[in-house]
Amino acid sequence: MALRSEYPRPHFVRNQWQTLNGPWFFAFDDRDEGIVQEWFRNPLPNGVQIEVPFCYQSPYSGVNIQEVHEIVWYQREFTLPPEWEGKGILLHFGAVDYHAIVWINGHLAGENKGGYASFTLDIAPFLCSGANTITVRVVDRPLTSQSRGKQKARYENFGCWYTPVTGIWQSVWLEAVGGTYLDHVRMVPDIDKGTLCIDYWLSGFEPGLTLKCDVSLDGQQVASLTTDIEEKHTFFSDIIPRRDGVLTLEIPDAQLWWPESPVLYDVKFTLLKGSQVLDEVQTYAGMRKVHAENGKIYLNNEPYYLRMILDQGFWPEGVYTPPSIDAIRYDVEMTKAFGFNGARKHQKFEDPYYYYFCDKLGLLAWCEMPAPYIYDEELCQNITSEWQQLVIQHYNHPSVMAWVPVNESWGVDQLTRKEFSGDPRLVHYLITLYHLTKCLDPTRLVVGNDGWHQAVTDIIAIHDYTQDADDLRRKYAAFKEDRHTSVFTHGNQILLDGFPYQGQPIMITEYGGVKAEEQGAEGWGYGESAKSYEEMLERMAALTQVILDEDEICGFCYTQLTDVEQEVNGLMTYDRKPKVDPDRFKAIFGVDPER
Repeated sequence: MALRSEYPRPHFVRNQWQTLNGPWFFAFDDRDEGIVQEWFRNPLPNGVQIEVPFCYQSPYSGVNIQEVHEIVWYQREFTLPPEWEGKGILLHFGAVDYHAIVWINGHLAGENKGGYASFTLDIAPFLCSGANTITVRVVDRPLTSQSRGKQKARYENFGCWYTPVTGIWQSVWLEAVGGTYLDHVRMVPDIDKGTLCIDYWLSGFEPGLTLKCDVSLDGQQVASLTTDIEEKHTFFSDIIPRRDGVLTLEIPDAQLWWPESPVLYDVKFTLLKGSQVLDEVQTYAGMRKVHAENGKIYLNNEPYYLRMILDQGFWPEGVYTPPSIDAIRYDVEMTKAFGFNGARKHQKFEDPYYYYFCDKLGLLAWCEMPAPYIYDEELCQNITSEWQQLVIQHYNHPSVMAWVPVNESWGVDQLTRKEFSGDPRLVHYLITLYHLTKCLDPTRLVVGNDGWHQAVTDIIAIHDYTQDADDLRRKYAAFKEDRHTSVFTHGNQILLDGFPYQGQPIMITEYGGVKAEEQGAEGWGYGESAKSYEEMLERMAALTQVILDEDEICGFCYTQLTDVEQEVNGLMTYDRKPKVDPDRFKAIFGVDPER
């Protein structure tokens, strides 16, 4: 049985599915000869077994090799259930890092570039009766123009960069659908009007379609709407009918989603042709609103102070891949137990169950683009393409309240250099990502460049790892006098020249990172180590109190939830053991300012 055998996508569920997690044949292709030798038509040479969805660098993969191999191949057989005959068959990949090419029975089925967005292929035309073979080739070079996040591009770990991830690292599965099926939906809650607006997109089209949407709460139906899907054309084309539409449902006496009370409505979509069910999808929605106004952040039209933790999402067993959904739930539960109401998932998009548990248990989430590192045209194309996919794929989670397309100018690091003379491409890149995000999702906040060198942004996000509370207080006083100041970490301006402060909410979105010597002399952290866990707690409390005392600061994000490999400044060890009683952390981080 596969280590990760659960249904992989809890926010868009179909009943007819089959996991492809588990043992696959696996081979390195250091000479890049697999395509020429047609490995996609033959058994992989010198193949070993790997446990999908764990990357070869991880212990749970069964391979557990730390060497750099830029090209890898996967292969396995599968057989479809007899009742799936005549149906459309979708092949889903949760995430593959980085460039994947997929063959079914030797036929090219499709490809995808990007390390974090999911992708789907319709493989029905390539299938045969009985056993079928899927082959995947993945190319993952340590290039600065692709999304890498915190994956090292050196032979050894260093600072706060860690084990890299190559190939499949999220679940792979099959689904059976009708010839026409629901491709995706976008659910837009409006708590002011008491409505849930649903944009939907179909794959395929045929006459006589009906879409039914049922909304329920605690098993009781609260809204239902059925619409006939008519063939529609635009003025510019009468060749292909439009495959999208809109439903608006009134939600009477809507119960709102809060971290303290995460109410979720069950939503069921049924696509019919007459009485025949072509597709059926189960999902959920939360009625909540996020906005910024007058220097404050509002949740459901009420000022809301953000107490967040930075979470990098690495595991000793699986590197990027959580060992189980219980492990994911544990991280969310401990985040709340430590007193936080939100998490900034740093330089990674996480397993879908992470956002599911944030939705279900009540934890606000910031979604951040894993960084490339040196700007060029290829970087611009790669990141804008993958970022759009990620925003669309995570839109429906009520827990997601903010998008972070850039962190600390990574990818446009020329901005941090003293010789920077105003390369307009870099500034336009920052502005473009902000507005591109707003084009896809105007309902959430966008942090344009988390940390410094901010141009257009909804939140002024400041990073500073000063370990002395009095020093942090002095720095913030200087910032109040000059919003473009460079007194914080690394001496970078908070706002770029030409972009004045416009009354946005202000947050300290990275601070702390305190390491304690009780873990030994080895390991990396920010600043001088605390001599003991007691001194660590005292420093955490003093730094946090400075932030709480500043009236115009709307929240904080402490670094970090867990140790990660050589970085040992987490509230928990890498194997998820709290360093002190959780209530002692909660006494520091679980308190709102007195205002």
